[in-house]
Amino acid sequence: MSNKILVTGATGFVGAEIVKQLVNQGKSVKALKRKTSNTQFLKDYEGSFEWVIGDVNDIPSLESAFEDVDYVYHSAAMISFDPAQKHKMFKVNIEGTANMVNISLENGIKKFLQVSSVSAFGRYDIKHPINEETKWFEHDENTNYAIAKNRSELEVWRAQEEGLNMVIVNPATILGFGDWMQGSSQIFKNVYDEISFYPTGINGFVGLEDVAKACIQLMDSDINGERFIISAENLAFKELFEMIANGFGTKVPSKPISPFLRAIGWRFYWMKSKLLGQQPLVTKETTLYTSRDYIYKNDKIRRALDFEFEDIKEVVQRTCKKYQEARI
Repeated sequence: MSNKILVTGATGFVGAEIVKQLVNQGKSVKALKRKTSNTQFLKDYEGSFEWVIGDVNDIPSLESAFEDVDYVYHSAAMISFDPAQKHKMFKVNIEGTANMVNISLENGIKKFLQVSSVSAFGRYDIKHPINEETKWFEHDENTNYAIAKNRSELEVWRAQEEGLNMVIVNPATILGFGDWMQGSSQIFKNVYDEISFYPTGINGFVGLEDVAKACIQLMDSDINGERFIISAENLAFKELFEMIANGFGTKVPSKPISPFLRAIGWRFYWMKSKLLGQQPLVTKETTLYTSRDYIYKNDKIRRALDFEFEDIKEVVQRTCKKYQEARI
């Protein structure tokens, strides 16, 4: 066997970092991308791994991508809080994961790692600290993204019952250098642009490098049939925004977002998105969950791997420096 590794979502935030760390360890990597994918995150690594053209919803392309592969990191996913994108997101995240585990079973893959999210535990008003044993609860405040991640995990658990060695990781909000027009990286842009307001909630945060590091260590371990929360620290958004502002040397956001402002804000961005034909930057779902307190426990990953997380303050300082250098 070749011990070759397949990484899906390799052009994305997490997938690209996994590819980088695997290549730096001298491992043989195949990275899945669509023909139209932007490969900017891996431009400095071109030639050190193999690109394969495919899509998680295109089974023939996956069958080709799986040739000579023994291990799979599945990080491909669609993130959207726009209700209009629900069905597309479900197709990518749920059906795409089903395709991945089915082909993994057919090909005798040695181990499959699913990059999920803490969203898979639910996005309603959870009153207690969240750990790996927290049960999903059907609630009308669960976001479509949370539902998609939860159901995609069910496909992986189903495959385990059919004989697939697997592990699931549930990262909290990931902080790192990327495209600051997308995903959690927008937090850095908003603070850099000196917005005055900050969300009032608490959430878990983790550095991008730590997420990839934990994924690789779990894949290389004998651990099977487990899920792990990947979260370094629980912080108030106010505290995080202050860290980022200090990192950039910009004005610290000083005004909490009130329920009234949340209601106005998501409606404003919804109307703006319709006029411009773009994805809304802020939605009803995002304003709701960033106003709540979500506390995530990381005891399990610490014990299982003797894992030590990088301090979020250090992650923020390094990331701010990279963004500033990129804009010079």
